[in-house]
This record gives sequence, C-alpha cells and structure tokens, in this order.
Amino acid sequence: MEPLGGLPLSRTPDPRAASSLGWGVMGPGSIADQFAASLAAHTTQRLMAVGSRSATRSADFGERHGVARAHASYASLLADPEVDIVYIATPTSHHHEGTLQALRAGKHVLVEKSFAENAHQARDMVDEAQRSGLFIMEGMWPRFLPIMDRVRQVVEAGRIGDPTCLQADLGGYEPYEPTSRMYSPSMGGSVTLDRGVYLTALSSMLLGDATSVHAVGALAPNGVDAQVNVTLGNERSGVAQLHATMRAHTPAHAFLAGTKGSVEFAAPWYLTPRVTLFDSSGQPIAWGTSELRTHVDALCFEAAECARVIDSGGTQSSLMPPSESVAIMTTLDEVLCQVRSTERGRR
Repeated sequence: MEPLGGLPLSRTPDPRAASSLGWGVMGPGSIADQFAASLAAHTTQRLMAVGSRSATRSADFGERHGVARAHASYASLLADPEVDIVYIATPTSHHHEGTLQALRAGKHVLVEKSFAENAHQARDMVDEAQRSGLFIMEGMWPRFLPIMDRVRQVVEAGRIGDPTCLQADLGGYEPYEPTSRMYSPSMGGSVTLDRGVYLTALSSMLLGDATSVHAVGALAPNGVDAQVNVTLGNERSGVAQLHATMRAHTPAHAFLAGTKGSVEFAAPWYLTPRVTLFDSSGQPIAWGTSELRTHVDALCFEAAECARVIDSGGTQSSLMPPSESVAIMTTLDEVLCQVRSTERGRR
C-alpha cells in the first residue's frame, strides 16, 4: 500500500484481464525471448507460432517457450491461421518490410522499437495499416507501465504546473564491433534508434511534439552514431535535454521540472522503482513505487494493451498512437542528419 502523500493510483488494468489473442513472433532474438516469457508469466495471451529465416533458430525458440508451430520462413508464419497478431522483433532495418508483409497477410502488428529506420518508412507502415483496417503500434514498453500512468496523471492534473524542462539519459558501454547489432549499418545499428528513441518518446509523452531539434554527437569508425546529445523544444517553450550513448555507462536518470513543481524518476527511469513529486520549493510532497524490475515483468503491459484495443474493434492505442511514432521518427531523422553532417564535416 502506498503511504499518505502517494501519487494517484494507476488506471492500468491487470494484463491477465485482457482478452486472449493468438500471437506470432517474427524474429526469435533476445527481446523476443523476454516478450515470450512475459506473456507466459503475466497474461492469458497465446503464443502460437514463431518464424525465422533460420529453421534452427525458429525451432530452438519454439522449444524454449513451448511453441509447437516453429516456421522456417516469415511467409509461413504469416500464413498461419492461428496467428492474430505478429510481434515484429527483427532488427530495425527489417521492421518496414516485415510490417508490410504482416499487414498484407491480414495480421495485426506490434512493432518493436524503433518503429522504423526513418519517418518515410514509418508513414508507409501506418498508411498500410489504415488501408487494411488493422491494428498497428510501436512497442514503446515503458509507456504502458502502471508507474508511468501515475506520472501521466500528475502532469495532466497540473500538479507541476506547465512542464518546462526534461533531463534524461540512457547509456551503456558497447565495445566497437562493426558486425554487431548496435554497430552494423545493415541491421539498423544506431544509438539514436536504439536508445535515443526511448528518450525522445519520454519527451513526447511529457512535453509533447518537438518543434525544434539541436543535436551533437560522435560517430563510430564505420559512421554509425555512437553518442548523441539532443535538445528538443516545443511550441509551449518546453525543453528536453537528452543524452544517449554506447561509449559509456550513464545513470539512466530522468527529471521533469514545471512551473509549480517537479517529478524525479529514480534510476533506471524506464523501470523506475520510485517516482517523487516535489513542490515549487523543491520539497518532496508525494511519491510512488513500482515492484517491476525486469523486461519479463514489463513487456506484458504493451501486449495487453494491444489485445484490449483489438478486442474493442480499434486499430490504434491512445497511449502510443501511430501518428506519434511517425512524429518521433521525424525527430530522430533530424537528430541523425545533424550528428552525421557535423561529425563528417570534422573528419
């Protein structure tokens, strides 16, 4: 039980209460392993099938998660009549193609972040979903957590006044290996698309759409962005200071300031154990805690949101609408353009 002075109670439904869909996984990598484990542990969703371009990888994933229908191709997965919705868990460079294939096969889609490699691809995916009348959503999983709903209520109620400044970071050291997922251009390697997208989505949720972008950063030897520092502005004079890197470990701290108060996320902000609300003088006045600590604890909430919306006949979630994913990708396009042009000009 939250102590007196707690944040508003979460409005997030129990993931187990969502109607059950038949899920298929496209791309049996590490995030798909965690997603499958989360479905099994915390929902009534049915993981029916997995598909990979490698029969061995598909079969191994099926064995790990008790999935009998292990397909040796994406086409076979998408033809599976037991699959209602496909979780696109391939590298970012394959999201566009995989999403279009799934939608054209009549499947709803949950797309792992980043939604696409660029805004053009993102718009193409959203347009196809609209033409098909099917559900599409980016798997920006921190947004669906109960603690984030409590923060959203605080901001919406005006308890910190007008939000004016967000400071947030996300970094971890990744040794340079040009064939790895993080550094490989052919796999969509990019700290902006892998970590900066989380920060940009947090800013979008708390401050709204960015209307100005200023970015600096550093490139790896093969030209992939390895570190970015971004300042975003919006029409209401809000500013976000965001830092993403794979050149060093950073605290993963976030702090939102407003005209009447502020909100602090204990690290790591994306799975924060505690959120504290401060008044205008910096005194703590309310707090909220979360017991969620791992991806397996957390990924179930986005899956449940998909099931609830689809069961109601909807094609998009109000918590992560596809138009916002396109806007975020537009911002990230500009970040990458500025970082790459500046750094290449120095070489």
